[in-house]
Amino acid sequence: MFTEQEKMKLRKKLAEFEGNAPYMYLDSKGNVTVGVGHLISSQKEAQKLDFFTNEGNNRATEKQIKEEYEIVKKLSKSRGLFYYRKYTKLHLKGSSIDTLTNNHIIKFEKKLKEAYPEFDYYPTEVRLALFDMIFNLGSLNKWNTFNSAIKAKDWKKAADDCRRKNIQSERNEYVKELLLTADTNNKIKENSGKTK
Repeated sequence: MFTEQEKMKLRKKLAEFEGNAPYMYLDSKGNVTVGVGHLISSQKEAQKLDFFTNEGNNRATEKQIKEEYEIVKKLSKSRGLFYYRKYTKLHLKGSSIDTLTNNHIIKFEKKLKEAYPEFDYYPTEVRLALFDMIFNLGSLNKWNTFNSAIKAKDWKKAADDCRRKNIQSERNEYVKELLLTADTNNKIKENSGKTK
């Protein structure tokens, strides 16, 4: 289970890499998104969210949410978060974004525990790396070499195989460094045990 300190780090890094917009925008794949990388798969899903009007700060109607979803959906993708702001008239409050992010953490932590039965016993760095990858990819099922390395606790091999396509190089480096740090810490621990 993630500690509170780990959750704080997760939230910070997700906002850094995903961005954080209270309005609807398109991600790099053209999906309508809000908050910290929260995918809105349909108008109906958008209408379940607690949007407010920018003017007057009133609760948005289903019609307003539907119209805004349609407007954003038709825009060009990958334009950066700020590009979409001028086309939107609705927003989520910070507390709603925090709830969405916390729900993602719970959902993906469960998926990680199912995929890696020893997840709770992995070093913090490994758990943070796995979370970043599953949040970005949605699933790690197709990453066979990486998964084998993780299950074998070969953090160096996992670091060598964690590079994702179509994301910031800084994000890939962040995950790689987490795994390499876990590998280094593991070697130090092993060596200190041998010298006693």
